[in-house]
Amino acid sequence: MADASAVADALGQARAHHAAGRLRPSLAAYETALRLEPTHTDALFGSAMVLAALGATAAALGQVDKALAQSPSRPDIAFARASLLLESERLIASEQAYRAALALAESPRALLTYAQGMRQLGRFEEVERALRRAIALQPGAPALLALSDVLIDRYRMEDSVAACRRAAVLAPGSAVSLRLGTRLLEAGQIEPARRAFRQAIVQMPTNTAAHYSLARITRHKGEDARVRDLIRLAAAPNLPARQRADAHFALFKVREDLDDAEGAFEHLAQANALVRSQIAYSTEADQRYFERIERVFDEVVDAVQDPGGGPGAGQIFVVGLPRSGTTLVEQILASHPLVHGAGEIQNLRLAMLRGFEGVNVQDGFPDGARGLDTAGWHGVGAGYVASLEPSDRPFTVNKTPGNFQMVPAIWSALPGARIVHCRRNPLDTCFSIFRHNFVGWGLHYAYDQAEVAALYGIYDRFMAHWAARRPDGLFTLSYETLVAEPETVARALLAYCGLDWDDRCLDFANTQRIVRTASVEQVRQPIHSQAIGTWRRYARQLQPMRDRLRASGIEAEA
Repeated sequence: MADASAVADALGQARAHHAAGRLRPSLAAYETALRLEPTHTDALFGSAMVLAALGATAAALGQVDKALAQSPSRPDIAFARASLLLESERLIASEQAYRAALALAESPRALLTYAQGMRQLGRFEEVERALRRAIALQPGAPALLALSDVLIDRYRMEDSVAACRRAAVLAPGSAVSLRLGTRLLEAGQIEPARRAFRQAIVQMPTNTAAHYSLARITRHKGEDARVRDLIRLAAAPNLPARQRADAHFALFKVREDLDDAEGAFEHLAQANALVRSQIAYSTEADQRYFERIERVFDEVVDAVQDPGGGPGAGQIFVVGLPRSGTTLVEQILASHPLVHGAGEIQNLRLAMLRGFEGVNVQDGFPDGARGLDTAGWHGVGAGYVASLEPSDRPFTVNKTPGNFQMVPAIWSALPGARIVHCRRNPLDTCFSIFRHNFVGWGLHYAYDQAEVAALYGIYDRFMAHWAARRPDGLFTLSYETLVAEPETVARALLAYCGLDWDDRCLDFANTQRIVRTASVEQVRQPIHSQAIGTWRRYARQLQPMRDRLRASGIEAEA
C-alpha cells in the first residue's frame, strides 16, 4: 500500500511547481505520485493539465480518461475531457462530452464552462440557453459578459449591449467598461464607446487595452495628460510585455496624429518586438503547412465529381490577407437588401472537421480532406449552410480573410458558392498588418517585418497556384482599383455574385450593422484613397520588409 504522506508530499510539490509555471518539474512530481499510487485521481488529473499546458494534448487526454474512470462523477474532470477533445479537433465527441459533463452538475459555474466550450463549437443557441439559465440561478458579471459575446455572434447588438450594461451595474470595473466600449464601437456608436473606454481607464489607470482602444478612435492634437500616462506605462518595467506593447501601439497612433513619423515608428517597432518576444512562430512551418494543403487538395479537387448539383447557392466568401480590403468589400455587399453580412465566422472549418469525424477520419485539416468523397464534401457544404444563423436574406457573406487557405475546400464543399479574393499592394498590406494590434487573433507572423513579408510571399504563391488550377473559380478584386473606380468595381462584384445593382451598395458607410474587425472605425467612412501608399512614409524603416518581399520575387514598390 502506498505511503499516503509520500503521495501527499509529491502532490504538494507538483501543485507548487505548476502554480509557479515550472511545468517540467511539476510533471515529474506528478509522475512520482503516480508511481506510488497509479490510480490516484488528483495525480492523474493534475498530470493531464500539465501535459495539456506543454502541448501534449493526446497524452493529456489519456490521463484525463484514466482520472474520469476513477471518479466518473467529477464535473471538473469531465469538462477538462470535453475541452481536450475540442483541442484535438474531435468536434462531435467534444459536444457529447460537454453535454455529459453538464449533466453531472448544472451549477452556474458548470453552465458557464459549458457555454464557453459550446461557443467554440458554434452551437450559439445552446450557449444562449445555458447562459440565461446560469443568470437565472445566480446573476453575475462573467455569465452576463459571456451572454453579451454570444448575442453578438447572433447579430443582436442591442441585447448584447444591454447585457454588458447589466454586468457593469452588478460588478462595476475596468474590464466590464472595456467590454462595453468594444461592443459600442462594433455597433458604430463612437462617442458612447469613448466614454466607456475613458471610464475603464479611470477605474484602472493601468488598463492598457482601454488606452489603446481609446487612442485608435481619437484624433490627437497635442501631448495631454493621458498621453503622458501612456509614456509612463510603456516604460513601466513591472508591467507585462503585452500591456507595454498596448501602450506603445497607442503611442504609435498618437505620434502619427501629431505628424511625428520618426517617433511613431519607434513606438511601433517596440510594440511589435514586445509581442514577438512572447510568441512562438516559424515561417518554415507555415511554408510546409501551405505546401501540404496544395498537395492534398490537388488530389481532392480532381477527385470530386461534376459539382453541378452541389450546395452553395447564395453563399459568398470574401478572402485575402488581413488589411487587404475584405471588410470594405463585405460592407459593400452587405448594403444590398438581399445580402446578410455574417462577418468573420469559423463555421466552414467546423463543418469540415465534423465531416472528417463523421467518416472516422482523425487526421484533421488538411490531411483529412482525402477521406471524403463527393457526397462527403457536399455533406460538409450542407452542414455549413445549416450551421449559419437564420437570416431572411437569401445571400450570406462569410468575410473571414484566413479562408484563403480554404479556397479548394470551398470548391469541393460548396460548388455553387462565389469566392471574392481581395488583393492590395504588397507593402501597403504588410505594413498595415505590422501596424495593427491584433490582440487574440492568432496572427503570429504579424510582429516582425521579415516574417510578415515572408508570409505574404507564401500567400501570393498559394493563391497563384489555385488561380491557375481554376481561373473561373475566383473573382480577384484590387483594392486600389476599387478606390479609384468604386461604382465600376462594385457593379462587377455584384454581377459575379448573382446580384442586381442597388445604389445602397455605394452608400455603405451609412449601413447600420455589426462590424467586428480591425477596420471597425474605417468602414464607417466613405471610400477614400488615404490608405494607398502609406508605407512610403516609413520607407527607410521598412527596408527589412521591402528586402524580404523582393527576395520572394514580389515587385511591391511600383
